[in-house]
Amino acid sequence: MYPLVYEPHVKIYASETSHFSIGTSPYYAHKIAVGLDIYEQITIQNYDVLSPVAGQVLQIKEMRAPQPKFKGGIDKEYLTVIQNRDDKHTVFKILHIKPELKVGQKVEPGDPLGTTIRNGYFAPWSSPHIHLELKKPQNVLRAKKGLYFMLNTKKEAIMNPDRETANYKQIPIKVEYVCDEFFLCRFPDDLYFHINPFYGLRGSSGIVNFIIDGGIPQYKHGIIHHCNNKDRLHIQSIYFNNVRIGALNGFQGRYGLVSFNQVHMLLNNIPIRGISLFLAKYRPFVKLIHFNKEDFKIHQNSIQNLSLHV
Repeated sequence: MYPLVYEPHVKIYASETSHFSIGTSPYYAHKIAVGLDIYEQITIQNYDVLSPVAGQVLQIKEMRAPQPKFKGGIDKEYLTVIQNRDDKHTVFKILHIKPELKVGQKVEPGDPLGTTIRNGYFAPWSSPHIHLELKKPQNVLRAKKGLYFMLNTKKEAIMNPDRETANYKQIPIKVEYVCDEFFLCRFPDDLYFHINPFYGLRGSSGIVNFIIDGGIPQYKHGIIHHCNNKDRLHIQSIYFNNVRIGALNGFQGRYGLVSFNQVHMLLNNIPIRGISLFLAKYRPFVKLIHFNKEDFKIHQNSIQNLSLHV
């Protein structure tokens, strides 16, 4: 595992092959960049996960959740609260995991944590994941009052500098995974941006480039990851492939908070719901969310064409 967040008082780890996201969710913590989702795999199946944090288990609570509108989901949610080993005055709030732990147990990064679940808080196309927030103990049950953290990026070591953005009339994408709910794809290399050590889909505003993180347009809000505070002077409208996909609302630390336009997306000239974006230590998958799989005859390892319009 490697340090996804590495601050004096906050350390969060992820496996080398995982994806993660701060903005790809409709829920409040993600809108203000204090929620982190870690995907050890981006399929629809549940799987065993490893602890991303170190500390002592303070609380485990089973709660009711909405009845899911898809097969294989449950109407339960699980809350696991772990005291932060590096700061006794903060805790990690973990959701969407049926824990294998016990109250009082100490855990290290990489220890077995539990098994993912999918419930009615998930959209049908949402992949199982760990949801994690940093909280003060008295606020752990509240949707608000999450604490800011910063990804472990090296802003002085950007692999591909600012440059003119790509402009494809139709984006050639490689479909690598097909399921009933979505397609997992990789985009052309020049549509990714690298803020060492993370890659994500490249966005732009003027001459400034950054990583876009969110669900376009289905979640309406998202995040941009940029390099330093001087970028704030330039960023207003947000573009992807020279299409204006949204606008900046403000900042949470180094994260830009974005509202997405109602972007229309076509896969092989057929409308789709949108795309979900992730970050990883390599060029991550992009999830294409269709309305109906039967609209397409798409096979794995095939090249298809995506276009965006406003």
